Formats: sequence, structure tokens, C-alpha cells
Amino acid sequence: MTNSDDRPVQNRRNFIKQVGLITGCSSILPDLAFNEPKVFVYDKERLVLSTDFVCGGGNVELIAGKPATIRFSPHNEGERGWGQMWWYFLLDGLRPGEKIQLQMELGSPPLPGINKNILFSYDQEVWGRSDSGKLETIEGKEYFVYQHIVRATKVWFAYELPYPADLVEETLLPISKITPGVEAFTLCKTRKGLDVYGFKLNTLAISGKPKYGIWLQARAHAFETGTSWVLHELLLWLCSSDPDAAKLRQQTEITVLPIVDVDAVTEGRTGKNQKPYDHNRGWDKEISHWPEVNRIKSLIKEKSNSNTLDLFIDLHGPGNDTRPYFIVPRDEDLPTDKQRDNRRSFFEILGVRDLSSQTLPSQSMTLFHASKRPLAKIAQDTSSCWVMANTNDAVISLTLEVNMNTPLSTRSGYAEEAKVLGKAISRYFTNNLHRKE
Repeated sequence: MTNSDDRPVQNRRNFIKQVGLITGCSSILPDLAFNEPKVFVYDKERLVLSTDFVCGGGNVELIAGKPATIRFSPHNEGERGWGQMWWYFLLDGLRPGEKIQLQMELGSPPLPGINKNILFSYDQEVWGRSDSGKLETIEGKEYFVYQHIVRATKVWFAYELPYPADLVEETLLPISKITPGVEAFTLCKTRKGLDVYGFKLNTLAISGKPKYGIWLQARAHAFETGTSWVLHELLLWLCSSDPDAAKLRQQTEITVLPIVDVDAVTEGRTGKNQKPYDHNRGWDKEISHWPEVNRIKSLIKEKSNSNTLDLFIDLHGPGNDTRPYFIVPRDEDLPTDKQRDNRRSFFEILGVRDLSSQTLPSQSMTLFHASKRPLAKIAQDTSSCWVMANTNDAVISLTLEVNMNTPLSTRSGYAEEAKVLGKAISRYFTNNLHRKE
């Protein structure tokens, strides 16, 4: 089977084999777990339930065949809460027109960030959102229950719009090869030997040193798929003929990392709160557990020392049922006047407003807000805090919460968000609003 973009549907074993991690003896990766497809037979009808594909994950059981009733829980990194979020599975062998039920176990205390409208697809390419689920008590336990009428014999369900690791290699790498001034590079190998790809845009590579430097990264937490979609679309915009994109390319070197935690993404894990700490924690340690973080810190320090780092944004999610917003220290908690002035100027260009109880529930992909907090209430070992404290005194360092799990959180919605962000970045730098000296 292929998707509409001729990208083959792969299971995780085949994907790992293609990048050389599994040979005739798979014991070289004892901690790389695969879930075999589960086959159920009801009245001679064969139903297959599987998470054995790239990004597939969660614990899933078929508890009834007619009508099909699926009970599942998200993948758990060990501490529940936001560490138990990601799930993505296939159900095959259905009858078109059949009504099925999906029961997500909430546990105790109930899981946060419940998606009221889950994602479904018949080809892993075109995705729709289900009708809203509802809370129900079944056999003394709390579940969030969804109903769905299937239109084909097989259907995939997911927590949020999937962005698999192979999409970078199969979609973005070819674009980089045909776009002048764009260079793909391998940041490093993960702990399990997978490539972490990045992209550098620098049309001044031959003529001289860029005036500004920008670093954009996403997916330190594997389940936050919307962050990769925003950077995917932002990279496409940066490579486009849009005048704002062209002007920005002429003055800056831009580094884009669509996926930081490639291992967890490929294996279908949640990523957040994994042991010993996740990819957005432990940045204050001299040597991180994660080779990706060590390499990022090294490159960022090099750029800071050469005065070619001016903006750092680490994209996160979810921002459930709301607008995109930045989590940042209060102005008075920033360490330098330059950082205060530069962040204030950039926020003015982007039209950033303060997040409040009135604006929090409203939905938008293009109206950005800021949640300004005392520095003591922001984890000090995160990427943005480390960059703020360990780079030159003019760098704008931001954490952006991408608004996943809303009716607007589609690929086109993420593209709109990326475009608004990209144009603001361009106008900020090309109008010389950034104070370096």
C-alpha cells in the first residue's frame, strides 16, 4: 500500500532495517520494543489490531467484535500525567458502514490533555476529526468514549495529526537538494543509531558572514506532533519565493530541526518525562544523557561565540483549545536590557498579547499570546532557559506552545501559523529592529 504522495506505509521493523539498525540478530537493540499485530476472530470474521508501524503506539485491546469495541490507553513513559499521551493504532477487517466504539481509559488521577475529537484516516495521509467523545463510567472505571462509523475495511486512529520520522527524510531532504542556499545535515546519531536531520538556510554562504542567526527546533517531546508540522511548513515557506522569505534568507543563517527526539517518535512513545529526563530537561548538566542535546548545545555555543545567534525558538505543545502562546519569563526577570528590548520589539511585530483567562479558551492559529511568568516558576533546566543564560546578551530565547487538539489544528492550520510566524521573523530582522550592540 502507498499513500497519495507515493510514500510507502512502513512498519517500524522495516523502517529500522532500512537505516541499518536491525540485522539478522535484532538483539543488538534489546530495548527497542515492537508490538506484534493482534488478530481476533469473531464469528469467522478476522479483525486485526496493530501498532506495528512507524509512530504506532499505546496499549490497545479489542474487547468485542460486533460491533467492534476497542479499549486503549496512551503510551506511558512511567509517571502518567503529561508523560502518558501518545497513541496511534490500526484496525483492519471492518465492514464499511459499521459503527465502532473506542474507549480510552482515563485512570486515576485522570489523564490531562484529553483530545475531544480524535484523528482518523483511511490511508495515513488524509486525516479527519471524529465527533466529540464523552465521559462514561464502564465497569466502575472512567473512560472517554468515541463513536465512529467507518467507511473502509481498515482505519487508523491517532491522538493528534501524526508526523512520522521518515517524513523528514522522504519529503524535506529532496526539497533541500533542489533549493539554492539550503543544506541538509545530520546533527548526530541518536542513542539507538538513528539520524537526526537538520536544515541550514544561508544564501550568503559564499559571499560572507550572515548578519543574523536563527535557531528553530521541535519535538523534544515525541507526542507533540503539531510542532513538527509547524516547522515543516515554516521550512517550506522559508524556501519559497515569498518576498519576506527571500529578504530573510539574504540576511540570516537559519537552522531548522524538525524532530529532536527521533527515537521516541519512531517507536511511538510519548517522550515527555522519559528516564533519566526528557529532551527538554537536563540542559543545565555539563554532559546530557542525550547526544542530540549535547550537539545542539555545542553548536549554539559556537554561534553565540561568533555573534551569529539572535533568535532561538523551541516549539512545544499542546496548547489545548487555545491560541499559540509563548511561555517566557517576565520582562524584569530577563538578564539584560538588550534581551528585554529585543523580545519586546519582536512581540510587537508578531502582535503578541498577554495570555489571560479571557483569551485562553478562544481558538486561533494566527493570534499569538504570551504567558509571562516569574523566572522561579519556569523550570531552569529547559532549553530556552539554558540558551537565555549561556549565549550572548542580545539573544531572544523562547518556548512556543503550538495549539494542538483544536478543530483548526490541521496541516493547513499549521501552515497558516508557520507563515504568520515566519513573516514576523522576517520583518523583525530585515527592518533592523534587532539590537546587537
